[in-house]
Amino acid sequence: MRAELGRGTAPGDPHTVLFKRNQREQMATLLQYLQQLVDYNRHRPRPVPAPPASAAGVSDAAPAIVVPAPTTGPSHAAPLPNSQRAQVSTTVSTSLGSISVRVSTGPSFVGFDVETANGARGSICAIGLTVVTAGEVTATHSWLCRPPAGLERFDSGNIHIHGITARDVAHQPSFRQRLGDMLDVVGDLPLVAHNASFDIGALREASAAEMLTWRPLAYGCTLLWSRKELPELHNHKLPTVASALGIDLRHHHDASADATAAAEIALELMRRRGASSVDTYVTATGIALGRATVAEAIGPRATARSGVPTWVSVRASSTPPVPHADADPEHPLFGHTVVVTGTLNGLSRDEAWSQLAKCGARVNKTVTRRTSVLVVGTWLDHRGSPQITEKLTEARRLQAAGQQIVLLDQQQMEALLAGDRTVTLPDLAAPTSVDAYALADDSHIAPNHRNDPRQQVRGKHFTAWSEPVKQLKRDGRLDEALELLHECIDAAELSADWGDPPPGWTEQAAIIYRKQKNFAGEVEVLQRWIDAARRNGCSIDESHSIVQRKAKAQALLEKSRS
Repeated sequence: MRAELGRGTAPGDPHTVLFKRNQREQMATLLQYLQQLVDYNRHRPRPVPAPPASAAGVSDAAPAIVVPAPTTGPSHAAPLPNSQRAQVSTTVSTSLGSISVRVSTGPSFVGFDVETANGARGSICAIGLTVVTAGEVTATHSWLCRPPAGLERFDSGNIHIHGITARDVAHQPSFRQRLGDMLDVVGDLPLVAHNASFDIGALREASAAEMLTWRPLAYGCTLLWSRKELPELHNHKLPTVASALGIDLRHHHDASADATAAAEIALELMRRRGASSVDTYVTATGIALGRATVAEAIGPRATARSGVPTWVSVRASSTPPVPHADADPEHPLFGHTVVVTGTLNGLSRDEAWSQLAKCGARVNKTVTRRTSVLVVGTWLDHRGSPQITEKLTEARRLQAAGQQIVLLDQQQMEALLAGDRTVTLPDLAAPTSVDAYALADDSHIAPNHRNDPRQQVRGKHFTAWSEPVKQLKRDGRLDEALELLHECIDAAELSADWGDPPPGWTEQAAIIYRKQKNFAGEVEVLQRWIDAARRNGCSIDESHSIVQRKAKAQALLEKSRS
């Protein structure tokens, strides 16, 4: 029986121990003890000695040990490049032979990514892990799995993203089994993911669905880290950050590829900081690791400014403040919904939010149909060229559809904060008139799907019509919304050649039929979805939400006829 080796153990290798810089004496003692084992095994002159106290916790049957405790190594001011990491070696010679020890330095963690079968975060169908030991990628795992019971549905939208179908996982191990494999690989190392709140949330929800528990997991987020370290990027999506750092991401939405990209992003960011460990890096950035169990999660959070000037980034770690209760109702910003994008000179995002809330403005993180003011700061790429942010693109799209949104620069915002009324703002009391059909946008859809005639409705990908349908419902144009929904249902069924069609369009149509008290129409559209799913090989039982909704609509129909 070997003792547990603890946090420093290299996953998958029971004979690996990671020493710290200040543990050279323990390393020398261990080497001496190992040499005694060699002497005993070759000549058996005496009983096997007990391991010394200073090497306690190390296996008494360790035939080979890699010891990443640097006798020499890079300083924080001049870190070794990736190609030179974990390359220092030393040899202890005796008359009976020698023991070679590779001395390594660098952070150890596990890159992590999941893919899901449908809109439920817990519907995990793929797990990717990339193990980093002492600054080097030492293992990569890519596993398919059957989603937890009750979450097995594969939506065509998810299939379009990652290409995994119900057929692909039909004979794969269950999520329960894969979780055990994952925890064995991770050991005591922290996880690192891009947009970790999603991946950790998916892991928690899938585990809860299977009534599983696990020990607390520490985790970091390269999305938050890249926002902190690379404020010049126009967005911080995984492909954007990977490209900016020279990292090859050829198969985005493949779980192992995304896990590897997150790991390599983390390594590069740590290299730039000269951080020899994850703990050193989070201390330098002031962003503490998150901690999660199935029951609860505390996300990564800012613990300090870490000496970074406020103008470096306006990314905020907090939730936007609510409007002050004692704000002046006559202030020009009172009642407006304000979003900030880009970098503000000399003003952090938290500070800007606070000043806006004091004036009675509602501060949001994203541009929505309620946004009336967008404050546009500067946003430069790594070459210093100005970039258009996603929020600005969305605001212009809504402006083109008729929504009243004013775009302000920092100078205009500061003038408004001071009470200047010369800056024109939308009239909150005026009725809004938005062209619902102009809201259709399929620019984010991959070209092979966007240009597929089977998936098009009125010249655009069918998923582009979600926002127009919502606007038609707001405007009370329910018959137009129903007509558009039925066209989208046709396209959704054609695009879902395996698994169930996306249920959202059917559910929206059912809601409108219910509102119109057209229970026959509601039953018909729900039964259509059930028939399509069963034709595609799905097992739809009485517990499915669509089946339950249909039963209720059938009961209302029979009641209306009696």
